[in-house]
Amino acid sequence: MNSWKFRYMLIVCMVLFSVLRTSAQIAMPDSTCAGTTRHYWVNGDPGSAFTWKVNGTVQPETTFEIFRTWSVTGNYLLEVQEHSASGCDGAVRSGWIVVHPEPAVTYLLCNDPVTTTNAKPFKLKGGEPPGGIYSGAGISAGVFDPLLAGAGNHTVTYSYSNTWGCASSATQVISVTNPVAFTCNNPLTDVRDNKQYPTVQLGTQCWLAANLDYGNYTASTQMQRDNCTIEKYCFQDNPSNCTSFGGLYQWDEMMQYDETAAVQGFCPPGWHVPTETDWNLLFSLYVNNAFAGGALKSSGASGFNAFLSGSWFNDTHWDFSNFAVNFWSSTKHGPDKAWAHGMNSFDPGVSYYPSARNNAFHLRCVKD
Repeated sequence: MNSWKFRYMLIVCMVLFSVLRTSAQIAMPDSTCAGTTRHYWVNGDPGSAFTWKVNGTVQPETTFEIFRTWSVTGNYLLEVQEHSASGCDGAVRSGWIVVHPEPAVTYLLCNDPVTTTNAKPFKLKGGEPPGGIYSGAGISAGVFDPLLAGAGNHTVTYSYSNTWGCASSATQVISVTNPVAFTCNNPLTDVRDNKQYPTVQLGTQCWLAANLDYGNYTASTQMQRDNCTIEKYCFQDNPSNCTSFGGLYQWDEMMQYDETAAVQGFCPPGWHVPTETDWNLLFSLYVNNAFAGGALKSSGASGFNAFLSGSWFNDTHWDFSNFAVNFWSSTKHGPDKAWAHGMNSFDPGVSYYPSARNNAFHLRCVKD
């Protein structure tokens, strides 16, 4: 090429790309999250072709824009060069993309998978890492309200964002049904596992007339834990004793790790763990607790039917079979204890017992 032609083409290219460089920039975020698709483009000559590179590797696209899904975390150098229709190559424009990891999110359903519209609202839990947000029908500030959600199968979403703003989520389903018509003194069917319990009307209260038997058998060599598994002991580690006399629960497990008095805990929907107020109202039907045991034991006439089926104590021994029984209250007593009530074979009364919360006692539920 003659020198004057070369100088002419050089001047044309310089003029052309000096104009382009004043307006053409890569629309490039500094960072993004793995698994996301981003849009990058340049403002160039409509007749141009473009060479895109990622970490030096030429990409198949030759237009002014590309869409790129960043599936692997790391640092990426994104480059683009314009080749105009006049045969001029533009300057390489580039920028660094930092791809951050998405959080690994899991959600174990730690609450009952089936409930009823007349059940109390309950706190949602089981999402990991902690600090995320629960969302869905009937949910506010991490609390699920069955009545507000209404009958049906409801998807609960647990979402979590990490320090880079990368988000992920996991879901579970809670089924809400309308309660079946129920009259006290008739059997109650627990909608969660279809077990039936006798009930008894005592004054203004409706009580289960048998100990609750809900959850998965766990050997007493293993402490009951906050692990999204509903755990129960059976007396002397014999599962048939749960069938006969109900499960035994450590206080925090029974309360589902919620220290709120009158919480549903492990009770069926529409029922709750009795408070001290509930127990005292029951005792008042028989003058007071000093005389109530005679009526409430299985040998009494109240229909409460408290069998002397023993307890499990935190020094890992079983005791009191055919001699005594203890029942939990949902009212705590200081940071490490909660109120319980005991009956035995020779005393006509019911004791007040501030018990260590890692003892395992029976549970009698009272209707909301």
